[in-house]
Amino acid sequence: GVEKSMIRAILACDDDWGIGKGGQLPWPNNKADLKWFKETTLNGTVIMGRKTWDSLPFKPLPNRKNIVVSNTMKHQEGIEVIRSDIFNSRMSILSKENNVWMIGGCHLIENNLPIIDEFWLSRINGVYDCEIFLPKTLIELTYELYSSEREGEVYVDKWKKI
Repeated sequence: GVEKSMIRAILACDDDWGIGKGGQLPWPNNKADLKWFKETTLNGTVIMGRKTWDSLPFKPLPNRKNIVVSNTMKHQEGIEVIRSDIFNSRMSILSKENNVWMIGGCHLIENNLPIIDEFWLSRINGVYDCEIFLPKTLIELTYELYSSEREGEVYVDKWKKI
């Protein structure tokens, strides 16, 4: 069959797999992580939920196709809005085009574990006062850690589906 591109989740998390608090990143601005994220996702497709979209300091993310999954958001310049009920059918088309990165939030990730091939997690040292956590146990049961190394200034764990 046709070589299918990967659908990957790419997120930063702390030692407790925490990813967010109050609609923002819970740790101080991490330039190295943001640089790694930008370099990794450049020229690809980034998919996010509405709250993640709202939290972005710059919108849309430049030099990437921006897709927001939302049932309430109106179409805006520079982004594509997809309703959640047609998301899966749209994804099968998208993942043939280029690399697809799901960048958050938690609901989008949890609802789409069946179609996420890999998790790329940049590990932020320490434990922050997070409200939102990745489903660690579910990820550990469904994926295996195949790479854990330093990329530039960032430590990145890469998990692939078992």
